[in-house]
Order: sequence, then C-alpha cells, then structure tokens
Amino acid sequence: MLRIDNLNQHYGQSHTLWDLSFEVPENSCTCVLGRNGVGKTTLMQSIMGLAPKVEGSILFNDVNLVGMTPELRAPHGIAYIPQGRQIFPQLTVEENIRTGFFASRVSHNRVPSDIYELFPVLKEMRNRRGGDLSGGQQQQLAIARALVLEPCLLLMDEPTEGIQPTIVQEIGDVIQRLNTERNITVLLVEQKLPFARRVGSNYLILDRGRLQAEGSMSELSDELVHQYLNV
Repeated sequence: MLRIDNLNQHYGQSHTLWDLSFEVPENSCTCVLGRNGVGKTTLMQSIMGLAPKVEGSILFNDVNLVGMTPELRAPHGIAYIPQGRQIFPQLTVEENIRTGFFASRVSHNRVPSDIYELFPVLKEMRNRRGGDLSGGQQQQLAIARALVLEPCLLLMDEPTEGIQPTIVQEIGDVIQRLNTERNITVLLVEQKLPFARRVGSNYLILDRGRLQAEGSMSELSDELVHQYLNV
C-alpha cells in the first residue's frame, strides 16, 4: 500500500525528517505518535506533497509520489485531513462536502447517501454554514469532504484535537468502520494515547524527526510510552 524509503525533508537549512523508512499495511490504521514538534505533521505533508525539499521515495501502490504535485496525488486515491480541519466557514455543510468533488476519482452529482449515513448530524445541518458548526461537527465535515474523493488511503492529522468526548467516540467508530467496511487504509497522527490504542492496529513513534520504534499497537510498551510520549 504505502512504503516510505529513506525519506528526508528540509525547511531551508533545517533538516526536519531523517532517513525514515517504514510501511503502512493495507486496510490498517497506523498511528504516528510522538511529542509536539517531532515531525509528525511534516511527515503527513511530505506524503501529500505539501512539504518542500523532500528526498527519498514515497511509494503508493508502487508509484513514487516524490516530485508529484498534491493535485496529482489525490486521483491516485489519497485524501488528507489537515490539523485544524480547514473547512470553508462561509459555505454550507453541503457546499463544503461538494468541494471534494473536484478531486474525486469518481464523478458525483450529489453527496453520496453513505456520507450522511456515517454522519447523520451533517444531513440535519446540511444547509447551515460550516463556520456555525462546533469544532467536533467541523471535524466530521472535514472527514466527509475527504471521503467523497473515494480514497483508499486517508491521512488524518490530529482528528480529536479540541473536540468534545462524545464526538471523539463517534470519530473513533467511523475510523473503525472505514477500515472494516470500506477497506480504507488510515494513517493517523494522534496525541491522545487511549484513542490511538482504541483505533490503531499499528504504531510509529517519531522523535526529533527520526523513527524510534514501530510495531503492532498491542505491543506498544509502557517503556516506550514513558521514553517518547509522556510529557
């Protein structure tokens, strides 16, 4: 599905990611863990083509994405939900979702019914402006917009940040359904360890831009948590 080989990234003279090599198994939910500022978001941006000066290879279904612009990566089946959601506050919920049509691999004339089945609250609020939604509802909207691209790989950066616990639970349920019912592979940056343990099948730990540990989520040890995740 996704294989990263010897990935390096620079911002000017700053070397941000160092020699990263790992694989994301198909139909998995792989959680990228680490303290603030260790390169997690930069990794996601590098995969999506939004970070400058990326070296190495990013193989997605045997296609090397390095050097490919972001708008060319989406039709390969990659969708990205950035940190902060970045919905359009003046557009309605339905208009926000429809903006995903432009990069979708499938032609849509209307919002697919299964999107509203995943997020019933968005159907109820489809004529309300995105900026009037709560933070949790905006996150659901960002996920819905990404899903109309019909991705086989979904990149999610801090989807639970600043969100009330009930909606965190709902988002976790959706991620698990995407894995099991839609066979969508998820690569997830997450700070909340209980949430990562719940939804993740695998983990990667970054520290200072380097990969320090990886494996099955069930094997994530207290020692690794203390060394690399505790504040």
